[in-house]
Amino acid sequence: MKPIVIQTENLPQVCSDWLAERCELHICPADSLRFKELLPQARGLAIRTYTKVSEEMLNEAPNLSVIGRAGAGVDNIDLKACSDRNIKVVHTPASNTDSVVEFVLATMLSGLRTLKEVTGSMNQKEWNTLREASVTKREFPETTVGIIGFGRIGSRLGKTLKSLGFTVLYNDLLNMDESHGCVSVGVEQLLFESDVVSVHVDGRKENKHLCNAAMYRQMKSNVLFINASRGFVVDAYALAEFLQQADGAKAVLDVHDPEPITPEYPLLHVPNATLYPHIACKTTTATENMGWVVKDIVAVLRGEHPTFEVKM
Repeated sequence: MKPIVIQTENLPQVCSDWLAERCELHICPADSLRFKELLPQARGLAIRTYTKVSEEMLNEAPNLSVIGRAGAGVDNIDLKACSDRNIKVVHTPASNTDSVVEFVLATMLSGLRTLKEVTGSMNQKEWNTLREASVTKREFPETTVGIIGFGRIGSRLGKTLKSLGFTVLYNDLLNMDESHGCVSVGVEQLLFESDVVSVHVDGRKENKHLCNAAMYRQMKSNVLFINASRGFVVDAYALAEFLQQADGAKAVLDVHDPEPITPEYPLLHVPNATLYPHIACKTTTATENMGWVVKDIVAVLRGEHPTFEVKM
C-alpha cells in the first residue's frame, strides 16, 4: 500500500507526477476540508511558502514522517514541534540561489542607472535634453554595495558584484571562510558607506524588524535599499517614513509582511518604493529545482537518508 502524501501548493508537474508514481498523492490546500480529512492518515507533506506547519496542525497528523519544503527557508514550519514528534524536515537549500541573485542584480542595476526612453519623434534640442537627463553619476567602481547576511545568496551576490568592479562590504553573524574579496565590517559602517544595501538574512525570529527606523537613519539619503529575504525583516512603516523624507532614496522589495499585500500596506503608494510579488525565485530552473524536494520526501518514507535534511 502506497503511503499518503499531501501536496498543499503548486509544484512543477514533472515533480508532482514523479511523486504520484511512488505515493498516494493528494493535492489540496491546507485550509480545505479535504486536507483536514486526509491529514490523520498522511505520511508526508509537500509544501511551499504559504503553508504554515504549526504544532496544532501536527497534533492532527499522528502518522506524519516527513515534511518537504520546496525552497530554502523553513520559517513557516515549527521545527521544534517536528523534532518532538520525530518528523523529518527536508528542503532544497541551493535551489534558487542563482535566481535570487539575478533578481537582485537586475533591480540593482536598473535602480542605479538613469535610463530615459524615447517615446516619440523629437527635434535636436529635445533629443539632447533627453540624453543629458540620462547621465548616471556613478559607475561600478565608484559604487559601494553593503550586503547584510552573507550566507549562500549573500556571498554569491558579493562574488558576482566584485567581479563587476563594485566595492562590496558585508556583515554576518558568522565568520566567513570565503569572502570573495568582499570586506567584513560592522553594521554601522556598512550603512554609512554603502550606496546600495541588500538584505539576505534568514528567517529566525530575532530578525523581525531588523531593518528599522534606527537603521534607516544611518543610511545615505540617496541609498538604494533592496530586500529579497523575508518580509518581516523590514519595518514597513519605518521604511515608508524614511522614503518620504529622503526622496532621493529608493527601495525595492520582493517580500512583504503580509503576503499578499493588503490595502493598508504602508509602502503600497510610496513613489520611490518598487514592490514585486515575491518573484525573485521565479525562474523555470529554480522552480523545478525546488520541486524536486519530492525525492527527499520519498527517501525518508523508504527509510533512506535524505540529501537535504534540516538539522534541528
